[in-house]
Amino acid sequence: MAGSCNVEDVVEFICSKLEGKPICEDVRNHLLSISPTDFKENQTATEGWLRWARHENHLKVISAGVPTGVLPNGLEGEIIDVKVFTKRGPDDSIYDKNKEIRKRVARGNSFLHIDKGSEAGTRCVLQAMKKFTGGLGDDDDREMGDNLVWKKYFTKPIEEADKVIATKKANGEAAHLSCCLIDGEYVWCGGSKNVHLMFRKKDDIKKYAESRFRIAREVCETVIDSLDKMGDEAELRLMKFMAWSGYTAVFEILSPDHQHVVDLSYLSSPELKFITWTKFDLDPKDDDCLGAIPPHIGIEIANALGLSGVSYDIITTSDLDQRMAKIRQDYNSEGEVLYFMDKQGEVIGLLKKKTVWYIMCRAIREKLRAGCTSKEKTSEAFSLPKVHQKMETRMNEIQKWLSLDDTTLQDWKNLANKFLSWTLHKFETDFTWDNIIDKYPVTCCLSVASFDTGSHVSVRSHVAKQTKWPFKTGMLKAWDLNTVAAGRIR
Repeated sequence: MAGSCNVEDVVEFICSKLEGKPICEDVRNHLLSISPTDFKENQTATEGWLRWARHENHLKVISAGVPTGVLPNGLEGEIIDVKVFTKRGPDDSIYDKNKEIRKRVARGNSFLHIDKGSEAGTRCVLQAMKKFTGGLGDDDDREMGDNLVWKKYFTKPIEEADKVIATKKANGEAAHLSCCLIDGEYVWCGGSKNVHLMFRKKDDIKKYAESRFRIAREVCETVIDSLDKMGDEAELRLMKFMAWSGYTAVFEILSPDHQHVVDLSYLSSPELKFITWTKFDLDPKDDDCLGAIPPHIGIEIANALGLSGVSYDIITTSDLDQRMAKIRQDYNSEGEVLYFMDKQGEVIGLLKKKTVWYIMCRAIREKLRAGCTSKEKTSEAFSLPKVHQKMETRMNEIQKWLSLDDTTLQDWKNLANKFLSWTLHKFETDFTWDNIIDKYPVTCCLSVASFDTGSHVSVRSHVAKQTKWPFKTGMLKAWDLNTVAAGRIR
């Protein structure tokens, strides 16, 4: 799509959509403060960054040709992705031990090299969120170690935080999207985590045939389907804003066909949920703002442009402990991401906070997957009691992190073992891996519906609150399960 929409018109449009809201003036001031990155400055910074990255043992630089016809006017190029490299397991240990990588390498770093013409050279086209973490239990990839490692990821001491923006954590697939103006045409860059591709239309996405692009293809197809629903005028406005600002949009794709822990069966098709904007900063200072836009301002801008942003609350630091306790006891939710902002309005750190419900349900899912793998590979040697034992050991570990009382812990163990027994039996008869991997929440609903009507579990909360345990509320009639997911803190 050719670039023709006036930037000033886009800014005024955003402000007009927010007129009358208290945040309108803050949004306007933010928009007026944006300084688009100069093309030559981008190239110079990119060349220096890539030189550093290619000599860094913990980073991997992967290049792939942009298929013919994707770039406008016959231009040829290649997309370059850079990621933290580990031989096995998550990348947490690399980030934890290397301040320079924490500072300079995001979870998603993409560059475009064009061979010839006025656009020749290499530029940064996408940089997503910098790595952040939480305490034990709050990061899916972190099961042991320092419970205060999150402090390393803050640019300033947490005591300098003036307020906190709490955003709902969507339980979907990570998605990134940026837009750049190339030879007078808008070109998208999108993908997930560490693999991205350039495209202008849906047919372009299919041209990336290599297996490493599989998830990126799925993400970009969902993105373009969602953008098409906005209409041409709104899509052009979004393109103009993103190309002008240089911002990368970070989303979660919520899909009924790929459900992790939270039940998404209410969706009829994949939904794009906006999380935040980021700006690329290839040479950040120690006290830089993590490349993160103030999240509440970013969400309001996204909503005004026709995207669907996650919900958020602004809380004082004095209310933080109360808020984190509230997050812990929520249910049918992954939790929240807390953005800590200083008095200058800069983001100085992020922190994940998960619900006990999510932490426990995910732990059950992982033991279920391991049990199914064992049952499939070595059915004769498979031992259900051993699966139960491993599940209980895991929950004992979680109890230490979350300070759950013994009664609550035992209730979870009883529930988990009952569910594992039922599901592993079904896996032997009529369940497939789809029931285990992509439809886990649905499987949980089915298991609850099949349990004896006399079954009852009561899990107490430290605020003495009773609520329903839902994977899907309508499925609970066969099992009277009054619970919250938090439990009493000892």
